[in-house]
Amino acid sequence: MEPAAPRSILREIALDLKHRWLRCSLGLLVLALAFAMVVLRNGPKVHAPRVVILATGYSNGEQVVTFRPDPPSAEITSAELVAASDDGKNQPPTVREFGQVVPVHSGKETNFTLHFVAIPKAVGSMGGRPLACTPGSYTVAYTPSKSAHRVRVGVALEQNGIRDYLGRLRNCWERKSISPLHRKTYRDAFFVTTEPFTNAAAIR
Repeated sequence: MEPAAPRSILREIALDLKHRWLRCSLGLLVLALAFAMVVLRNGPKVHAPRVVILATGYSNGEQVVTFRPDPPSAEITSAELVAASDDGKNQPPTVREFGQVVPVHSGKETNFTLHFVAIPKAVGSMGGRPLACTPGSYTVAYTPSKSAHRVRVGVALEQNGIRDYLGRLRNCWERKSISPLHRKTYRDAFFVTTEPFTNAAAIR
C-alpha cells in the first residue's frame, strides 16, 4: 500500500496545479479584456469622414454624380436621395441590418430611383443592374423628380489595431464562419449629405 501514497500525492499536486492554471488563465483573460476596453474608450479621436464630388452630369434621362470618400480608405455603405432642404446637420435615425446601420426613411423621401452605376470593386452587378469598376470612386444615377436633390451617403471608416481584430471575431461569431477573419472591418457608417444638385431634367 505504501507505493500508492506517492502516486496519490502527485495526483493531488497535478490537480491543484491544473486549478491554479485555470484561475490564472481566467484572470489573464479578464485583464486582457479590461485593457482592450480601456484602449478602445481612450483611443484617438476620429474626424468625421467627408464625400468629395468629382463630377456631375446628365445622361439617358438620369442625373449622374461621381464621388469618392475622404479618407480614401473609408467604405461607402449606402447612398440615397434626400430633399434639398435636408442640410445633413443632424444624423438620421438608423436601424441595424445585417451588421450595418442604415438610415430610416422619412416621409419627405419619396424618390427611390437612385442606384449605383460604378464602384471601386469588380462585382459585376448590383440589384440586377450592371456595375462598372472605377478604382477610387463611386458613381450613382437617379431620375429627378424635383428641381434639386441632395445625396446622402453612408461612409464607414476603416478600423485598425485591436478594434479591427475584435470586429473580425464578432463577425465570425455572428456569421458562424471563420471567413470574416480575412476581411477588414469598418466602424458604423457616418452619414454625409452633399450640397444640392440642380437637376437638368427638372428645369427644362
